Amino acid sequence: MKLIVLSLFLLTSLASASTSNGIVTISAPANGSTGATPVTVTANAVAPPTCPAGIASLRVYPTSGNLLFKVLASSLSQSFILKPGSYPNFTVQEFDKCGGSSKVSINIKVTGSLPPPQAVTTWGYSAQRNNVNSAEYILTPTNVKTATFKKLFTYPVDSYIYGQPLFIPRLTIKGGTHNVVYVATEKNSVFAFDADGGGQLWNVNFGSAVPCGNIHGCGVAPEVGITATPVIDTTLGNIYVANRQFNPNTGAYSNWLHSLNLLTGTENPGSPVSITGSVPGTGSDAVNGTVTFNHQTASDRSALLELNGVIYVAFNSFGDAHPYHGWIMGYSASNLTQLTVFNTTPNGSEGGIWNSHLASDGTYIYAVPSNGTWDAGPDWGNSYLKLSPTNSTLSIADYFTPFNTATLTFYDRDPGTGTSLLPPLPSSPFPNIMIGAGKEGRIYVVNRDNMGHFNSSCDCQIIQSIPNAVGVAANTVDLRRNESTPPYWNGNVYFSGTNDSVKRFVLNTLTSKLTTTPADQSVDVFGFPGSEPVVSANRNGSGILWAVEKGSSTSILHAYDATKLSHEFYNSNQNAVRDALGISMKFAPPLVINGKVYVGTRTSLVVYGNF
Repeated sequence: MKLIVLSLFLLTSLASASTSNGIVTISAPANGSTGATPVTVTANAVAPPTCPAGIASLRVYPTSGNLLFKVLASSLSQSFILKPGSYPNFTVQEFDKCGGSSKVSINIKVTGSLPPPQAVTTWGYSAQRNNVNSAEYILTPTNVKTATFKKLFTYPVDSYIYGQPLFIPRLTIKGGTHNVVYVATEKNSVFAFDADGGGQLWNVNFGSAVPCGNIHGCGVAPEVGITATPVIDTTLGNIYVANRQFNPNTGAYSNWLHSLNLLTGTENPGSPVSITGSVPGTGSDAVNGTVTFNHQTASDRSALLELNGVIYVAFNSFGDAHPYHGWIMGYSASNLTQLTVFNTTPNGSEGGIWNSHLASDGTYIYAVPSNGTWDAGPDWGNSYLKLSPTNSTLSIADYFTPFNTATLTFYDRDPGTGTSLLPPLPSSPFPNIMIGAGKEGRIYVVNRDNMGHFNSSCDCQIIQSIPNAVGVAANTVDLRRNESTPPYWNGNVYFSGTNDSVKRFVLNTLTSKLTTTPADQSVDVFGFPGSEPVVSANRNGSGILWAVEKGSSTSILHAYDATKLSHEFYNSNQNAVRDALGISMKFAPPLVINGKVYVGTRTSLVVYGNF
């Protein structure tokens, strides 16, 4: 693009009125120019003589109301991926330290094509479980509105979708190239759909699911088959799915791990394998010093995790159906050979891993067993665990247990009702932290490099503990304040508790601590169990928080400004005749990718996007 210099004084027709009389100069791109994405923007600002304190920040707005970039400096030179099209009011605005502001706008046209969308191979967009897609270049605060954003199409399925949809771009299936979205249902079916509305590509079924009444599972679905989100290995070309089955003729229960070809859905050689295991122990159901995996009570809700060629499946029990323990089983991604068997309470009971999905930083695995026996090892109920996968075993590398663990267990207020995310903080004195909250509504910020173990009088050995921060209790006994995982984006952590607004807490990268009260929150209040929100953004700009409000007759998809939650861009009830969602699943987050939003319901996969 040809470089020209634009100033507020020379282009008064393009700039709005100034309250500071500062000077904003854009030296690239040139006004009226055309160029391919990515677009490099170079700009500078000079504060007015009346403000010797200088410039506080520069901000870039491709369209009105869409903050794409902010820098705490008087100049910037950054490249941005913009959707091809016309931008008649591309604006750079300065804010000075005296409360004033000036801006200049130019008219540019962007050509070329967007980069391929990222693959979403696991729950939460990554093993860190940060629940953010920071490479969403199509959906912006400008175009997510009722006039242009709507329900595009619906794919019927045979039962409830509890897992998050997964996405792989540009696969060649049946002679054509498709972006593919994968979902699994409680009737033991896996579906591969064209993500852009081109129909079903394949479907497989594993056989009879478990009747919900047999396993305390009727709060989940009429039958329980596949609850955990699968995981995809793009190098091997496989999707891994864990399921439960019941044989009505023999009364036998079984748990299976499948390795399916991504392109066809066919079982790979050696697949499936029966999930079994045992460990030495004196636990509540031990026989002759051995605790054995119980196929009837063991249930897998936690998303599958792949780390270094090993597929990990974690277990709990629906409705606390006894006897049960928390189990983590590891299998070779290449041939499904069992490599790891880990039990959270071998000498006790409970300690299930249910809505706290296994997370990883690439070296360690992090798990949060729920209420159960705790004795500082080998029983780890109500603890944040750092597990080292070495020599085909999982060993405890570090841990944190809340000071009131006995109370948490007694009242069923386990901290493991939501995943602990692993946000990146490279400039912090505590660069490796984990953040989570459980039923008690207390937020924990833990240093993963020194987790603090146990202090019987307080949680003062960890970075931060914020009581009563999330959710509103229905009564004084059953504190089910939080059962969800917070997204992390651009220094913000978002919690969606029971009977509460979605709340935005700000993370101080200098201290690794959160604000003790929310910076803002949504006007809408979400009932039980809150929501599982996700954030879409273009790097550090164009942030949208997506949350599904579960209802008994219909659910609502909400889109909020991720920088100001009180500002709602869209919800599916604004034009309910056109956009009605249906009944969504608790604990199930939407998938936002490549300009579309995918939401699983009891009967279908519903897809939203722009006309």
